Order: sequence, then structure tokens, then C-alpha cells
Amino acid sequence: MATIKDVARKAGVGIATVSRALNGTGYLSEESRVRIERAVKELNYIPNERARNLSRKRTGIIGVLIPDFQTPFYDALIRQIEIGLYHYGYRTMVCNCVKTRDKEKEYIDMLERNMVDGLITCALSLEDSAYQRIHKPIVSMDHNLGEEIPLIYSDHRAGGRMAAEYLLSRGCNKVLQLGGKFGAATPSNDRYEEFARVMSENHASVQVLELEWNRLDYEYYRSQLSGYLEEIREADGVFASDMGAIGMYHFAVELGIRIPEELKIIAYDGTDITRMVTPVLTAVCQDISSLAQKCTDTLVRMIGGETEIALRQIVDVYFQKGKTV
Repeated sequence: MATIKDVARKAGVGIATVSRALNGTGYLSEESRVRIERAVKELNYIPNERARNLSRKRTGIIGVLIPDFQTPFYDALIRQIEIGLYHYGYRTMVCNCVKTRDKEKEYIDMLERNMVDGLITCALSLEDSAYQRIHKPIVSMDHNLGEEIPLIYSDHRAGGRMAAEYLLSRGCNKVLQLGGKFGAATPSNDRYEEFARVMSENHASVQVLELEWNRLDYEYYRSQLSGYLEEIREADGVFASDMGAIGMYHFAVELGIRIPEELKIIAYDGTDITRMVTPVLTAVCQDISSLAQKCTDTLVRMIGGETEIALRQIVDVYFQKGKTV
């Protein structure tokens, strides 16, 4: 296996010059750059990433904290984040924080001890102060951790308004909303507030079926819906996350309720699962690819020492016309 000394010898330059070329640091003449690139290719030289990271005082690893792998939204988000970080030369270490605060705290401690170069957090368990005290590269997705930590999120307020207006345009005036506001400071709450506001202004009622925010699996939704038989039979519209909307669809059909004739359903998130079921769900979609890109781009810029970072970045939502409204 070729070494950096072999590359330097073949290119006719010093080892330090090869190191600068590989790390993209310092001055390098065009002639030297071409010779080094040719030598690297001919020798099939693979740089020692660990050594390169040590010289930069970095690990090459980014921690990503999510509430639950089981949720289609976070499953899609982490896939896009991993692709983005790999493009920048980073590896991804993912923490599933469902039902525990200890894991989230451990990753923050790892950042403080320089075991990872930065964090992208989507978790909602710990107090904001746990993040604010360490002054390291952190980007938050959907959780307001304070003015100094960049916050990236979808335009949830527009999403809630979009869903309400569409249900109203289809004649709905007695609507169920599955799940209420999160206890944490998250812009996600805006969609619930705006949905209820628009419905109320148009003299339509909204009843919230309270569900645990960190219980997002399909079977949980189905088991909880069995306690609201009367409410479901009387409703003419439903607003829920993707999994909640799918659970409601199947539950309502089993009750003999015709969709969309008797009950109209709008999902929120609009992940692939809403297009894989039959019928395709009508949904307000978050742009997961753009959210992931903004998270990765922002964090990499912070690690690189950039200071002109936008602290609030909002991504547009869009509408998916399906067969459930």
C-alpha cells in the first residue's frame, strides 16, 4: 500500500507539500498540484483519514440526534442528512433518543469532549441550557434551543393553514386533530395553532385527540383510536401526522365510514409512506431534502469557523393532492 512518502517521491516534492495538497491548506503551485494528483492516481494512494483528522484536531464524525427511528419523517431525514454529511467527508453517528434523556445528554457530552465535531439535533427531551452551555457547533431542527444556536424548520404555520383551508373548501366543519402541541419550544406547534385558528374563524369545530408525542408507531395510533368511536363517527374531517392519518383511514374503513365521502383526511409530513398506500393520502408535505441540506450545510460552515450564519432558516411546505379529501 502506497504511503505519503511514496507520493512525495514520485511527484518530486516534499511530504509537507503533499500534505498541503491533500488537506487543501496553504499555497501550492499549479505544477505541483498536477504532479501530486497524478502520483496519487498512479499509486492508488488512499489518505489516512484518522491522521488527517488528528492534524486538523477533528474526528470526522457528526452526531445526529432524533426522537425515534420508527417515524417515517425522521427515517427519511436521517437518510438525507447522512448523504449530505458524507458529501462533505464526514461520517454520521446517529442516536435514537426515544423515551430517554440519558442518550441525548451523552451525545452532548461527547461533543464537549471533542469526540464528535458537531451535532445536528432533532430531539425534544433535554432543557435548552444543556446545549447552550458548551458553545460548540450545534444545529437544531425544529427545536428552539436559544438565540445562539441555528434553528432550521418547515413553515409549519403555513402548513396548518393550508390543511385547514383545504378541509373547509370541501365542506368540513367538525374536525378531529390527532395529537396536540409538544411541551418543548418547537415551531412544530405552529401548525396546530394555525389549523385551529383558521377553523375557528370559519365557525368550524376542532376536537383534539390527545396522544403522546413520543408514541408515533402505527399500532399505538390504532389502539388509541378505539377509545374515540363516537367522536370519529360524528367527524367529517381529520388532520394528523402521516402515521396517524394512515391509522385513522384503516380504522374508519373498518367502522364502515366512507372516505372521502363521509370523512376527509389530511396527513402532515407527506413522507413516501403516504404515496405507497392505497389510496394515496392527501397531505401537507415537508421538504425533507431541503431541511437536511440546510442542516448539513450550516453545521459544516460552523465547524469551518464561519460566523455569518443565519440563525433562523425556514423551509417551504407544499401540498400533495391525494384521494382522501
